[in-house]
Formats: sequence, structure tokens, C-alpha cells
Amino acid sequence: MKSIERRATWLSWILLGVGALSAANPAQAFDLNGFFPGKHTGHAALSYSLEGYDHFFRGTTRVSNPGGLGEVEIATYSVYLDYGFTDRLAVVVNLPGVDADSDGTAGFAESDPQDLTTLLKYRVASYGSGSRRHSLVVAGGFRTPASDYVADAPVSAGDGSTDFLARFIYQFETGRFYLSQQVGFDLRGEDVPDGLPLYTELGFKRGRVLASGFLAYYLADGGSDIGDPGFTFPGNQEEYTRVGAKVYAELGERFGVSGLVFTTLDGRNTGDITGGALGVVARF
Repeated sequence: MKSIERRATWLSWILLGVGALSAANPAQAFDLNGFFPGKHTGHAALSYSLEGYDHFFRGTTRVSNPGGLGEVEIATYSVYLDYGFTDRLAVVVNLPGVDADSDGTAGFAESDPQDLTTLLKYRVASYGSGSRRHSLVVAGGFRTPASDYVADAPVSAGDGSTDFLARFIYQFETGRFYLSQQVGFDLRGEDVPDGLPLYTELGFKRGRVLASGFLAYYLADGGSDIGDPGFTFPGNQEEYTRVGAKVYAELGERFGVSGLVFTTLDGRNTGDITGGALGVVARF
């Protein structure tokens, strides 16, 4: 089981939020699975994602972008680091930079570092026998703006709030397969509604390749709809349902490459986004 844990750790960190930390949806959750890097082991990852949409959800109604906004394209450059203090305790750090623009007459554009996120993960319990293992993991930390970007705009790098994040994860591993289920809570600052991120990941490995599929929900606790009297974009009730797939290929003992694709199934006050990402990761 150490083999799947090592490879899945690489995959999870390189693709954690890649293609998802989006200027079109700054409320995107920081999603985790139950793998750990290992004692005195870390990973450094660089990734690039490209996303776009020409429809969005005004409230819960899917509409085409008006001429002022047009088609929106978002490029995200991300740096990930993780490090295991022990086999049960690790730190995760993420810093994305967003370059977003639209081809409409309004000329919305944003190019800034987004939000710095730092969490501690702790494996509370792990039990099983043979090739089967159950794990319970808790994580907590914060997210805060890394630049003075404009938050109240249709195309923005982020929500501009400092947030406290909590994550609770159950994971089951058997042979080549694993299932991870996250339930989270985001206590958000300013006038941004608190959020409940739900994330399910199912994966398997074969040789030097690890593949997984995921289903992600984000639910907001109140907030306004686009077009409501006095609404603000960071104060909107941003919600989504997204599905996607990841793949990781190990090219050496300490190096690998990865890819991701995803699409939006449903949403509220967010873009109907489809995107993909590529990344490289090194183990140290």
C-alpha cells in the first residue's frame, strides 16, 4: 500500500485545485484527499491550467454572456508545496497566479497573484488488515489574498477575503483502488458567504500510471444573486457541481507529470466553466 500512497500523494498535490482555482469562480474550494507525503518527505509542484466559458449562471438560470462580457478565458499558474513532519502530520501550501480576460466590449481583465492557502493535515485514525485500510483525516488552516486585486468585478482574481478552512476526510483503500470523501467548512470574511465544500475522489493505479475521477460540490450559506438590488460579486451565493478526471504518470523515482480535465454540471452565480491543466512534480 506504500506504493499507491506515494503516487496518489504526488497526484493529489500537483492537481489539488489545478484548473479549479479560477478567476471566474473565486469561491472554489481547496479540496483534499486522505494521502500523506510521509515523514520528512515533501513535494514541489508547478501547474498551468486554462479554462473558459461563454455562458454563466445568473442565480440558477444559465444564460449567455452579454456583449459587454463576451467569452471569458482564465489561465492559472500554481505553485504547491507539501511536507510531512511525521507519517500522520503534514503541511500543504498553495499559491496560484491568475491571468483572466474577456473579449467583450467592457474589457474586463485581471492579472495578479490570487490567494495564499496553508493547511495542516492530521491522520486521526487508520485501521484495516491486509490490502484494506480505512483512514480518518482532519485538516485546518487559512486562505488570504496574496495581492491587492479587485474583488467586486465580474472577472476577478478572487473574493478578497481572509478565510478559515476546515476539512474532514474519510478514505478507503483496497488493492489498486481508493475512495476518498471530503466534507469541509469555510468560515469566510468580509461579506462573502460561508461555504460547504464536498469532494469525492475515486482512483486506481496500474504500473507507473495513476488515474482518478472526481465529483465536487460547493454550497454557499446565503448571499445575493447576480442582479439583486445592491448585490456585490464577492457577496454572491456562488455554488457549483463539477465533474472531472485526473491522470499522473511517473517518469522517475522523484519526478512525474500530470493532467486534468473538468466541466461544470450545474451552478449558481458562477461561470459554466470547462477547463484542463498540466503539471510537473518533484519529490524531495
